[in-house]
Amino acid sequence: MTGTRRHLILLLLLLFPGLVFAQTVPPDVEGYWAEGRIRELITRQIVEVFPDGTFRPQETLSRARFVAWLVAVKGLPLLRADPPDFPDVPPSFPLAAQIETANAHGVLPPMAQFRPAEPLTRSDAIHWTVRALGHTFESAYMANAALPFEDTTGLPAPLRGIVAVAALSTPPLLREPPSARLRPQDPITRGEAASLVWAYLQALEQPAALRATFPLGEGVTLVLEKRGALRPLPVWRVQVGAFVDPERAARLADEMRKRGLPAVIDIQDAFYKVRVGNFSTRAEAETVAGQLAAEGLPTFLVLTVRDFDALPGPVWSAVLVLEGPAGAGLRLRPALARGQVLGRERTSEIARRERALAATNGGFFALNGDPLGCLMIDGELISEPVRGRTCVGILRDGQILFDVLDFDGALSTATASTIVHGVNRERGPGELIVYRRAYGPSTRTNGLGAEAVVVGDVVQQILSSQGNTPIPPDGYILSGHGRAGAWIREQLKVGDRITLRLRLVPASGDPRWREAVHVIGGGPRLLADGRYVGGEGFTTGFLNRRHPRTVIARLADGRLILVVVDGRQPYHSLGMTLVELAAMLRTLGATDAVNLDGGGSSTLVVRGTVVNLPSDEGGERPVSDALLVVR
Repeated sequence: MTGTRRHLILLLLLLFPGLVFAQTVPPDVEGYWAEGRIRELITRQIVEVFPDGTFRPQETLSRARFVAWLVAVKGLPLLRADPPDFPDVPPSFPLAAQIETANAHGVLPPMAQFRPAEPLTRSDAIHWTVRALGHTFESAYMANAALPFEDTTGLPAPLRGIVAVAALSTPPLLREPPSARLRPQDPITRGEAASLVWAYLQALEQPAALRATFPLGEGVTLVLEKRGALRPLPVWRVQVGAFVDPERAARLADEMRKRGLPAVIDIQDAFYKVRVGNFSTRAEAETVAGQLAAEGLPTFLVLTVRDFDALPGPVWSAVLVLEGPAGAGLRLRPALARGQVLGRERTSEIARRERALAATNGGFFALNGDPLGCLMIDGELISEPVRGRTCVGILRDGQILFDVLDFDGALSTATASTIVHGVNRERGPGELIVYRRAYGPSTRTNGLGAEAVVVGDVVQQILSSQGNTPIPPDGYILSGHGRAGAWIREQLKVGDRITLRLRLVPASGDPRWREAVHVIGGGPRLLADGRYVGGEGFTTGFLNRRHPRTVIARLADGRLILVVVDGRQPYHSLGMTLVELAAMLRTLGATDAVNLDGGGSSTLVVRGTVVNLPSDEGGERPVSDALLVVR
């Protein structure tokens, strides 16, 4: 002990004679390379000293003791399993509760025997710490990262990824004296373990970052990044229903509450999801789920937090950088699910079918797959824009445009003209809709209207009060209801030549929109010349709550980026508000950006593989369209 420190302690004892130091600094850690870390852990009662007051940093540490340290850092409430999870950890074992707790919270990987008294290897210590931090997903794609150790070449790929997370995070979990060797199978010493646990504590309290860059060939780079870690404990809930109708959700939630189960309604992607319970472990939630399922209720387990918006992290993002699409032989283009308007398909399935290098989900859509917003593919308008919302135009040279578009639809003959209300969607009262073959084999309309079959811009047939007319592959159907139906019956006849105008009119008047080959809709616009925009009629919950997100943006130097942010998964990623997302885009150098469909739709596919973690209960969500990167 230094003279200064001794004098300070004596002064405190004189000033506060009742003060008792629970644990003084062990004399055998003075001058040790992890002295400050050990001292902090002792002060915070995370690690302990021996009865003789020593810490013994050079001694090995048991598997059970290390687990106890991790549990203390996380602040997990201790559990008792009956029967025990491990046959070699009886309830009478001194640290049985800590081991059962760590296992219940996913800190430990699956294993048949725990071997609590055995010395812990360095590789297992790193593995369990990475799991406790919630970085197991990241370890999968870090397996091929270059490591600063000469003895890790022969490690199994999963363990290499785990070591990469620990060594390459900023700051790293592994903060030991410089060495060319990791010594993964050596027993870890108490001092080394304390340093690792201290770094874990720092990662929870002062968020670290993990960034990985993957070149995908000329002109394309993928950057994956995770920032922060989950500090408070998440809770398990049992989802017992998801409704479009909020009243049905409210009735079910009330029924659950009357049975003594706390129930909440989470609003996600236009669904009202009824979830019950605030269980600390999955096993508790599984018990209740089994009881409710036996009564015929659909059940699904959900790991969540009480307030996604109050926490600093974690946040996981993927950025696909396109280095000047045309110059690198790259093209952006949208593609329909299953090649038609109605119906849905996973983004990965669309990407593989179209042989795309990469893909994200596209615009918003209805449950039947009908795109909600602007969509044009190869010059053919598939869906008209939603008034007041931003669309993205893709020019033949690969450049993109951002603007709010209006729809200008009209048709005329030599003697009459009328407006067109929309294309390839359900016909509303009094509307005239144009159906092309991309919609499907027929119009799916009812008989309360009139329809004209047009091929080569010449009326071939007029049908009244029938509906569901087959759509010719080389033509289109004009379908009208009410006054629009009367116009078809009264103003058209077989042999009439039709002039059909379906135009997209940009609010800015930019003439380059006439050259757009593809257009995809979204909203709201996030950045315009570097300034946040937002709005566009979206709800406050959509704008200001954290959700998974998908974005297309242009950087100041002309490069394009596709961004996917995961969310709704406590240990992996909470998601972002649109203001947070716009701020992140600015740090990446973006000047213009528009939000695409998000939530459970948010998906990024690279070379046929989904590289993010979509948030839907069933995994990757089928969508109506995707935005592809092709060569």
